[in-house]
Amino acid sequence: MVTASCRHSARKPSSTRSIPLSIKTLSATKLLIDNVGVAPRGQLVEDILDQLPLMTGDVEELTGATASFVNLNRTDFRALQALSSSRGMTAGELARALRVTTGATTRVVDSLVAAGHAHREWDPQDRRRILVTVTPAAQRVLERSLQGLREDLRKALAGYSEVELNAVLRFVGSLRGLARTHARRLARPLT
Repeated sequence: MVTASCRHSARKPSSTRSIPLSIKTLSATKLLIDNVGVAPRGQLVEDILDQLPLMTGDVEELTGATASFVNLNRTDFRALQALSSSRGMTAGELARALRVTTGATTRVVDSLVAAGHAHREWDPQDRRRILVTVTPAAQRVLERSLQGLREDLRKALAGYSEVELNAVLRFVGSLRGLARTHARRLARPLT
């Protein structure tokens, strides 16, 4: 692990902050910073664009490791995550969230119910609908599996000013929106 010291305009000029940089993901040229401690804007944009595809692989690796930690396959784990962030979903809603067929969703729900991670219940708002919900025990397991990551993220974010945190939040929101937009665009056949 290498650290680079950067000055930020939102802080006093004399203050510096160490940012961990992985040698595996950043080339030696990207470790070079100009004489005021901040890389030129164009280089920063290119560095961010270079890091984003690598991040998707990291997220996939984390998803696989977390799924293994809770003894689930990736699809069942993704379903459990989707269910845990809702008050319950119909099988059709879950299929859309997972982007799989309703048949595949039935298998996932059956598997989660059999393992005691989820259960089916009548929708209190519409008794014709059946909702799939996460069991309290499964919710605790999910929270425990991600607790270390959340703590580490809190520590990492503690080093940022409110202005920087707002920029990060805005960027993450934009990134998610762009990802959804491009996913929809790619789902349409090319003409």
